[in-house]
Amino acid sequence: MRWAWGSGILAAGQYALANVLVLLGCLSLLIGGWVPFAVILLIMVFGSFADELSGNEWDRLEDRARTFYEVNLYLSLPLMCLLAVLFALYAKEASFTDQPLQTIGAIWATGYLFALVGATVGHELTHRQGWIPQVVAHILLGFTGNTSFAIYHVHVHHRRVGSYDEASTARRGERLLVFEARTIYGQLVQAAQVEAARLRRKGLPFWTLHNRLIQAHAAPLSIVVAIVLIGGPFALLLFGLAAMLGRFFHELINFVQHYGLVRADNAPIQPRHSWDCYRRLSNVLHYNLPRHSDHHMFATKPFWRLDAVEEVPMLPYGYQTMATIALVPPLWRHVMRPLLADWDACFASEAEREIIRARGWDMF
Repeated sequence: MRWAWGSGILAAGQYALANVLVLLGCLSLLIGGWVPFAVILLIMVFGSFADELSGNEWDRLEDRARTFYEVNLYLSLPLMCLLAVLFALYAKEASFTDQPLQTIGAIWATGYLFALVGATVGHELTHRQGWIPQVVAHILLGFTGNTSFAIYHVHVHHRRVGSYDEASTARRGERLLVFEARTIYGQLVQAAQVEAARLRRKGLPFWTLHNRLIQAHAAPLSIVVAIVLIGGPFALLLFGLAAMLGRFFHELINFVQHYGLVRADNAPIQPRHSWDCYRRLSNVLHYNLPRHSDHHMFATKPFWRLDAVEEVPMLPYGYQTMATIALVPPLWRHVMRPLLADWDACFASEAEREIIRARGWDMF
């Protein structure tokens, strides 16, 4: 039998890497000083340079390690809580005046881990049935204040991806900061619309405790109260900055996942409506989220059953590297322009090509 990373203990153990990074983040906050920057550099190395050197992983993981995968997912919650507590204690002793760069390093490392682990595992559990995964997902997403995700992502994004008015599909030529503002506002508004329609069908008003969007605010509010009790007002300020940074990083990955792709109204969602990449470390750190086309075709598949699909739009680099490139708009446009031209020629339907021409997007 061919030996592969996709088989056995080695493959399963890789998926503990994100939680190991959280532990390193916790340790860096305990030590303080410039150590959080060392964690940032390590994440950048794993996320970009090592990712590109690791090559692609095409094998599907095996179900026999399911127990490990599940335990590892739920272990993210206590680790994220520990990170938040240590960050609050760090903030209690920190000072922008005396150690501005070191404090920024702690905010950066914590915010990045809020996104990498909190938002990613929260996404995975959002697609699970039952109150336990849903509660854990809400808490994990609460570290970035993303209260609308569980409603918006399932009921809007997975049904309307690629549509012009879908908030988390980045449009061609759209600047990253414009997208960030539009998607954060749009996701909240569209989630509120979904919930308002659900409540109307039940004969209930919008402003009721039965509103799931209102219920979802319990998680970030509880986290905020805990942060203030542990670290005081300055800890709340730093936590707010870390949460905002984490949400920025989360939406940065959203920006990459569907950038410039188009779907005609009422057309079925197909694998061609997502950008995939199969870099080993990108898949490990993001729990196979870069196998995005299969996720959109089978949203309830657990991450270890997601498949690499051959005939789909492919990114030239891993998600982490592409996210870094997206921070430099001229470089991003240079990388994406030929990819979009190829998508138009090889993947788009005639109706989608017409939409692209009508909007002048064939010039991007």
